[in-house]
Amino acid sequence: MSNFKVNVARIEMIKPNERGEDIRLTFHFEGDETRFTLPIFLNSREFDDTEIVKVARSKLHDLFRHLSSQCEVWQLSDDERRELAKINVRPSAYLKSTLSK
Repeated sequence: MSNFKVNVARIEMIKPNERGEDIRLTFHFEGDETRFTLPIFLNSREFDDTEIVKVARSKLHDLFRHLSSQCEVWQLSDDERRELAKINVRPSAYLKSTLSK
């Protein structure tokens, strides 16, 4: 998997949510085959303008760290992947035609 390019796409004031967060800082992620945006919400009263991006990046890091630990049980070993590849019952021609649609 290649590295992602991560940019701050937007910083905007929003109507305060139930947690009092009134800033939405949106990150844009772009990889070879994947693109997505992810909003991070902050409270403008807690941070000044020079701190907003730094705090949002830290919050983003915490979010991905938590997500990674939550998905850790999904990780397959090399042996498990090889075993799954052996039991694949779909003919390769079928798979290629399905993927090209």
